[in-house]
Amino acid sequence: MKKTDFRKHAAADLPAVFLLLLILLLVVMVHRFQGAKIYAAAVDPFFLMQPEVCTTEAIDDFAGVQRSYTFTIQHEEAVQRGASLYAWLHHTCATVLLDGELYYDNLPDGSTQVGRTPGNYWLTVPFREEYLGKSLTITLTPVYSNVRDEEPQFFQISRDSLLSMILLPQDLTQLLLAAIAVTAGLFMIPLALALPIGGEDKRKIVYLGAVNICAGVWKLSSLQLLLLLLDRYGWQRQIWFLGSACYLLMLVLSLRLLGLLRTGGENRISRLCFYLGAGTAALLVLLQLAGAAELHDVLVGYGFFMAVLHLVSLLGEKPNRQELLWLLPTFLALGLDLLILLQPSSSIRNVPFFLSWILLNLFIRGFGLIRTAIRREQLLRLREEELREAKVRVMINQIQPHFIYNTLVSVYVLCEDDPRRAMEVVKNFTAFLQANFTAITAQELIAFPEELENTRAYLGVEQVLLEDRLQVAYDTPFTAFRLPPMTLQPVVENAVRYGVKGRKEPGRITIRSFSAEDAAVVTVEDDGPGFDPDTLDGSGHVGLQNVRERLRMMCGGTLDIRSAPGLGTIVSIRIPNGREQT
Repeated sequence: MKKTDFRKHAAADLPAVFLLLLILLLVVMVHRFQGAKIYAAAVDPFFLMQPEVCTTEAIDDFAGVQRSYTFTIQHEEAVQRGASLYAWLHHTCATVLLDGELYYDNLPDGSTQVGRTPGNYWLTVPFREEYLGKSLTITLTPVYSNVRDEEPQFFQISRDSLLSMILLPQDLTQLLLAAIAVTAGLFMIPLALALPIGGEDKRKIVYLGAVNICAGVWKLSSLQLLLLLLDRYGWQRQIWFLGSACYLLMLVLSLRLLGLLRTGGENRISRLCFYLGAGTAALLVLLQLAGAAELHDVLVGYGFFMAVLHLVSLLGEKPNRQELLWLLPTFLALGLDLLILLQPSSSIRNVPFFLSWILLNLFIRGFGLIRTAIRREQLLRLREEELREAKVRVMINQIQPHFIYNTLVSVYVLCEDDPRRAMEVVKNFTAFLQANFTAITAQELIAFPEELENTRAYLGVEQVLLEDRLQVAYDTPFTAFRLPPMTLQPVVENAVRYGVKGRKEPGRITIRSFSAEDAAVVTVEDDGPGFDPDTLDGSGHVGLQNVRERLRMMCGGTLDIRSAPGLGTIVSIRIPNGREQT
């Protein structure tokens, strides 16, 4: 790579590097200073509740342990302030007894539950005046072994204070990042579909937007702030399964995007890895729905499995710059999140590196892809327009000398045989050139009457040369439309050349124009010997081929030929509606 190219690439990457460092700094600060939780206990003396009795019992089901916590509700101030008892539970079932009577129970009975987990949720017991002096017993049953040793904290606080004092400072960064990821992805996908860009670029942008949506929903599904807001709807279990499904889908879409980022597109290995990853994810979901497996137990293993597939998909070809810039930081961000998540008392809200990287990719790579694709499409359209104009110029240049050459040859012959007629031909031909020079060189559509006059001038020359052997009839009541220059004259010239010349008896040419339902139509009919239209692919009738191509490129028109040996020829020109106004 040249030094100038390297400097251009480095300069283009500087904003991405700067934003990444800024986000990492923000993440570290939020992780280090987690908000009101570190000092809120000094603000409210009833903030944390300590159980009077705590017992642990071994059981044969779930994670093998069950803990009971007993409290006595005796703070009248808490009732007056509208406080409740709150406990954040992570894959843990709860049974609440109030003076020995069942108040709440979400242990699965095995009949209607798909999976044993209740999800992540806030256990809430409101304090009421009639509860004062009563005994409150909370029995917690961890569902999975990885949450077996988690000890919950019991908060005595109002819902609004819990949201504003504790959860909002803790979850605000994650909430903003996740919400931006989902919103930006939802904006990016329809934008990519609506823009006039290539299909390959569309797929890259759509997959990148979908990865952001899945990553954002995955993060949102575990935020304590959001789950407390949705607590009244009882959606915690469904939200956890939705987040897990988005996690699976995110990895599958990431693998698909990695294949699309290859220089030559997806190869057989990357496509096979994608199908294997997608099939495995679908199988895990089906097993969860059938109750044959617990999705919670396989999420980490599936993540490592997909990491291997990401690496395997790079085999076969040397990874390009786009692939490496997607894959290596992705693994680094996931690794940092995993290290933080493995720390004691850590939670998913403290692992924002992967989401930050995904979001950074959306804005840097996603909008960069859109910008590059739009520029590429504009360049292609400009080149297509230049090529179209070049083709039109070539075709017109092919047509112009054809008529001029034939006329000059005829004048040359007449100069010796009939000088008077030769002078008449030269006079008409000079008038033709003077009156129609602009039409001959024009690149835009011209009015049909102007094209018709060009044709009349041409036929005037031919009638002098052919004397009584050429008869022309005009039936053109409809003239309010436009068409490419040099459209009618080459068709008429073709009719004269193949339908009249070479015959001993007179030939007749009829020119008609009329309006159809969806187009303006011009027909040129001759009573000549006819021909097989399939021979147009040969060297003959070059003028008709050129007219047909110019009609297609300049106005979307068509040229149809009906002919057969011995039956004459009819050439029909159709100009689509929208070109009628002169």
